[in-house]
Formats: sequence, structure tokens, C-alpha cells
Amino acid sequence: MSANSQTLTNNATGNNMQAILWVLSGTAVFSMIFASGKLLGGSDWVWQIIFFRYLSGLAVMIAVARYQKVRLTLSPKWPMHLSRALVGGAGGCAAIYAAANMAVADAAAIGLLDSVFAIILGMLIFRELVSVRRWLAISGCIAGAVVVLLDQGAFQAESALGFAALAALGSAIFLALESVLIRALAVKEDIIVVLLHVNFFGALLFAIPALLIWGETDTVTKLTLCLLGPLAILGQYCNIRGYRIANLSIVAPVGYSWIIFALAIDYLFFSQPLTAMLISGSALILLSGLYLAKTP
Repeated sequence: MSANSQTLTNNATGNNMQAILWVLSGTAVFSMIFASGKLLGGSDWVWQIIFFRYLSGLAVMIAVARYQKVRLTLSPKWPMHLSRALVGGAGGCAAIYAAANMAVADAAAIGLLDSVFAIILGMLIFRELVSVRRWLAISGCIAGAVVVLLDQGAFQAESALGFAALAALGSAIFLALESVLIRALAVKEDIIVVLLHVNFFGALLFAIPALLIWGETDTVTKLTLCLLGPLAILGQYCNIRGYRIANLSIVAPVGYSWIIFALAIDYLFFSQPLTAMLISGSALILLSGLYLAKTP
């Protein structure tokens, strides 16, 4: 290998590692947000959790935009921003429905297809080339996630068929489309513009379902939920930074690390024991992620 080729390989590996670390950080933040309903004891009012997350996030981004002297106007690419909010919201709704009407582990196992769909879309839309080594690394991430979910009882019940399973599959497709839009917007728009639009459209989309269950939380709880906004901004910022650096085939599989963070939350806050299968699956995800960073 020539010196120039070696330099290009090292630069690619460094960029991949940076992208993975950014998305890993974003996934860690969103794992806390997704667990907020369980942590706060209010999983039944998930719509308010999502709404106040977007609303307070929008307030934060308006303040940031004014400080950075960014004009508060709709981007010419606003249809893409709206589409991202729509498919992201649809994916979240479908995932919630699936988890409520079938075994949670089964719904999560079907949801693992989102990264696979995202990689395929990346190959078709962005002409990304995925090497054999990268497919091996991606397969390792998926295998580790499957090991963890099998330990949690995935596909051991009779809930893996029917409309709920179709909803879980639909969720995976919608979230894959969201990944494509994030990638497209991340390389074309300023980060502040992206964050402003997703929180604006997200607040609009989730206002109606949140209002329908408005009386289920008191004022103190609503104010507490507003703290999720700044946290979500941090997670979104990390994800966008990662998506700007590397291809979807690098960053999409990193999303499987949410399983590791979910296990850590259950262990630390809910005293769920860690079994050998859980540890083995988590280790496989981590090792595959490291291998993924080194693939061409």
C-alpha cells in the first residue's frame, strides 16, 4: 500500500470513529429521553413527553438562533424538514402501538430492521458502496442486538404475527426514511436550521395528541417535562454531527447501542439483573462497532 493510500485509509478510519462517537453520544442521550416515561412513572402520557420535549427544544433553539444572529425564517428545504418530522413521528407512533399490542421484545426485534433499511436506502439514494467487511460488522451489530432481545423473550410468545407486527415493521421503515432525510439535511443545512425546523414541526405535530390528554399531568410535571427539550437538543446535535461525517452504512448500525444504554438504565434504576446473554450481546455490539469504524 502506498503512503497516499495509507493516509486516505487512516483519514477514513478517523472520520468513521468520530462519526460513531457522535452518534453513540446522541443515542445515549435519547436513551434517557425514551426512558423518561418509565423513570417519571408516566408512560401513559407519552404524547405529552414528546410534545414538551419539542416545545422546550424549540424555545432553546430560538434563543440560540437569536444569539447566533440566524434569521428565523422557513428554509427553502422546509418540505424535507416537515417530511422528516412526519416520518419520525409516524415511526414513533407505530413503535408505541406495536409495543402496546405485542410483546415489547418482539416489537423491538422487528424494529432492528430500521438500520438495514436505512443502509439499503443509502446505497440506492446516495450511491453508497458497502464493502464485505462493513456488512460483516453490521451483521455483528444485528447479531448482538438479537442475542440481547432473545434473552428478553423475543419471539417466544404468540405475538409476532398480526397487525401489531405490521406496525412494528412500518415503524422500522419510517425510521429508516428519517435517517435518510437526516443524512440529506445534515450535509446541506446549518445545524441550527435543522434543529429549529425539526423542533418547530415536531411541536406542531404532537400538539393535538398532547392536548387530548392535557389533564393527566399537573403543572409541576409539565414544567419537569420541559427539561427534556435541552437534553434532546444535545442528542440531536450529536446525531447531526455524526451524520455529516460518515455514510449511513457507518452511522445507522450505531443505533443498536440503544440496547446497551437501555440495559444500563434498567440495571441502575430498576435493579434488573445482567445475565450472561445480555453481557455477551452487548459486547458483540461494541466489538462490531469498533470493527465498523475500521472498515473501508
